[in-house]
Order: sequence, then structure tokens, then C-alpha cells
Amino acid sequence: MSNRNAGLLMTLVALAALAGCGGGTTAPTDPAPVITAKQLTATETVFEANPMYAPDASSILYESDATGNLEIWRLPLGGGPAEQMTHNAGFDSSPYWLPDGSGFVFESDRSGTKSIWRQDLSVPGSAPVQITDDAGQDGSPAVSPDGLLVVYESNRGGVVGLDLWMSPLAGGPAVRLTTSVDGSYDRTPDWSPDGRTIVFESNREQGASALFTVPAKGGAPVRLTPLFGYEGHPSWSPDGAHIAYESTLSGDMEVWRLDADGANPRQVTATGGFWPRWSPDGRHLVYCNWGATEPNLWETAVE
Repeated sequence: MSNRNAGLLMTLVALAALAGCGGGTTAPTDPAPVITAKQLTATETVFEANPMYAPDASSILYESDATGNLEIWRLPLGGGPAEQMTHNAGFDSSPYWLPDGSGFVFESDRSGTKSIWRQDLSVPGSAPVQITDDAGQDGSPAVSPDGLLVVYESNRGGVVGLDLWMSPLAGGPAVRLTTSVDGSYDRTPDWSPDGRTIVFESNREQGASALFTVPAKGGAPVRLTPLFGYEGHPSWSPDGAHIAYESTLSGDMEVWRLDADGANPRQVTATGGFWPRWSPDGRHLVYCNWGATEPNLWETAVE
């Protein structure tokens, strides 16, 4: 396991340990669901994370250190071996498809600092293009439904925490969307299907990580989940009605979902789950869960 992946594992353990430490609120939970999950990969000694369905549901993008270095890979859902999509000595991670499936964006430190890059798949052999270029660390990109903008987390400007910023996908000046509080973080954003709202994870209130939304044109963040334990990595459903996320509400890190207004939280997985993403038809979630020593890709139906 690389030092970076070991650090990520330690971070996840630390986040899970936050359960019950933020806000002091005890939240009721429903009985654990009885759902049969399908394991998509079984590479027990290979790190795999941040999966996302292609817009046509033909494949899944994800990050993996199968070569000994973190790169972007694509797994065809119709069968066949995974294909390595990036090749660089730096780390490439957090892939996010363009809405039309013509390529994807990702974070990479290949330029010396962690920045947002775009890979065009419509031109075979084309090189990735750098979208952001600043002294800060930019990561966790998400592309707007119209394919024009990318929102991401960043500490640009020398801030202690992380804020959300937005840049044109074709390149251009960045716009600050949120301002973190007292060194807190605003991170892992995702767009509503209508492009009007962004959901994200933040510990801006009492140090407890919860889900918030903010208008894509700017405004005051609104908290969706209680200050209890840890909630993160939100993903908006294709119909806009629900948000999937990871949470320690049940005691272990599991995949949950709630209504887009924060109502009716329901547990989806019962044996662990991280980094959920919706299928294009909204009927399944792809996520990661631990294999023998490293996380693998899994899929589950959603009620």
C-alpha cells in the first residue's frame, strides 16, 4: 500500500471515530436493510476508490494503484478486463465523467501541485489538458450537467481549510463559491441534475462533518444532516429527488440516502460502504467496501 493510500485509510478511520463527537445529538436509525450487494472487483491487495458510472452505464471509472501508482481505470460492465486510462508518474484520482461521456476530469499532481485536469476520449491518444493552475491544492472535481463548469475543493489563497471553487471547463478565471469557517473544510461537491444547487460535505458547524447545499450561483450554505458522527461524499440522484452519501450514523461507515431536502434518511448498505455514486437510471449505486486488505468496487440496488 502506498503512503498516500495508507494516509487515506487512516483518515477514514479517524472520520469514523468522529461518530458521536460532533453536536452531541443522538439520531435514531432504521433497522439495517437486507440488501444483496454485487461485488464488481476482487483485487484484494489493490486500492480502488471513487467509482462513477459512465453516462450510458456501459462502464465505471475509478482510481486504482494496480500498477503501483494511483491512476484512473475503466471497468466495462458488459464483461472484460479493466483498462488503464491515465499513465503518469504523479497520482491521478477522483475521476468524474463529462455529461456526454466524451471524457472525464480528475485531480492530479503531475504538474507539481494538485490540479484539475481533463481527459478527452473522443480523440484517441490525446493528452490530458490542465484546467486549474494555481499554488493551492485543487481536488474532487464535479462537472455541471451542461458540461460548462467544474466545481472542486481547494485551499488556494493560502486558506487553512478548504473552500469550494468553480472554473470554466474550457479554462478561465476561478470563482469562489464558499468560505470555510475557522479552518474548517468544504469538500467533495456534486451538482443537482438541474445545475442550480451543489451538495457538499463540511465540518463548519461544531467540527462535525455534515452535508450542506449551496446555490450554484452563490449564497448561504444550508445544512441537510444532523451534527452527529460523520457524513460525506454526497452524490445527487439523476432525478434530483435523493442524495446518497457515506455515514457513521449506524456505528459503522455505511451508504445512506435521503431526500434532497434532508428528510427521510435511510440506510442502504449493512456491511460497510464508501464513495457512493448513482447509476444513470437511478436504480443502483456503485460504491467501495473493504476486501481482505483494500477496498473493492461493489454495486447494490436502491429501493
